[in-house]
Amino acid sequence: MFFRCTLLILAALAFSSGHAFAGPIVIAFEELRDLKDQRNQLSAQIKRLDNISKQVAAAQAEKSAAKTSIRRQEAESNEARIKLEKLQNFDRDNPGEISPKQLNAAVDRNKLAFSALKLAKENLVSADSRINTLGSEASTQYAEFLRMQKSFERDVNRVVDVHVDEQIRILQVAKEVEVTERVACGDDSIPVCKERSKKAAELKATERGSVVFINSFTEVKNFKLSKEELRSEVQATLTNKVFSNQHFVGDSEYETTIRASVVPAISPALRNQMAGAIRSEVYGIVGGRVDYSQVQNPSQLVSSAQADAEDFEEVPPAAKPAKGKKKDIEPQQEVPAVQEEPPPPPPQRAPRRLEKPTFTF
Repeated sequence: MFFRCTLLILAALAFSSGHAFAGPIVIAFEELRDLKDQRNQLSAQIKRLDNISKQVAAAQAEKSAAKTSIRRQEAESNEARIKLEKLQNFDRDNPGEISPKQLNAAVDRNKLAFSALKLAKENLVSADSRINTLGSEASTQYAEFLRMQKSFERDVNRVVDVHVDEQIRILQVAKEVEVTERVACGDDSIPVCKERSKKAAELKATERGSVVFINSFTEVKNFKLSKEELRSEVQATLTNKVFSNQHFVGDSEYETTIRASVVPAISPALRNQMAGAIRSEVYGIVGGRVDYSQVQNPSQLVSSAQADAEDFEEVPPAAKPAKGKKKDIEPQQEVPAVQEEPPPPPPQRAPRRLEKPTFTF
């Protein structure tokens, strides 16, 4: 049967806890070496993930620069193409009015603009390829990190559990007590008053069983427990209870004597506090606590970059009409016409070549 302990047993447990945690945590040599090795490997893996994240960020920056360059080069290429088309059309309609030098310069500008656009697109493809490669590596390395994290924390928990159980065994020491308690019956019946007397005797036995440990000290190594926290978390149990000398005292009181063993009972919440304190000490021994909240999954950055790429695929079709500053571009849309313009001069020369054979006849 469990009872809420009074401040006496709470302070007693705190005092005994202080002694239980007084010495440093002792870890077997082989186990300690293994934990330190795992801690170092985990730290190295986190650095690898951080390096991958930096590479992904750099590739994203290159990709962003390439997209910006593509938009700019598309505008410049369109402008150079349109100017070349106008010169070619004017030259076709007005032979000799435009010098070959001026026409060749327009052709060169168009070629340069096209080459710059091609290079920007190649840079975008290269950045995409790097991001995809890093994405595959990120998935592999992050999965390895999760495996190492699970293994390390499992082994730390194993050490913590052993020491928590040891401390609880130290705390849960039975104390043999014998006490007598009486209660006023009032209007209660004899059976009810007798039962109340037994309950009062049990509570007094619980308090008496812990009185030898009374101390105002409530600080435990690596964490502090207030009296309020102890009051809400600590319980005790009575075993081997023997009731005797149960009788009325006068006409209105009932008295009961109890002999029992009082054993502290550690609640799950208090056990967790103890485990947290020991875990902090174990981390300190093996190289420090790992702040997993600072570990970023590079795969998420890669997914973001790939989603950004899909969004960009939709930009060129909508952007081309907007980039055409001159209204002639929209109705003509002669993107392939730039490649088909060179053929017009040969057809003009072709009739001249045909005339020569006709003269031979």
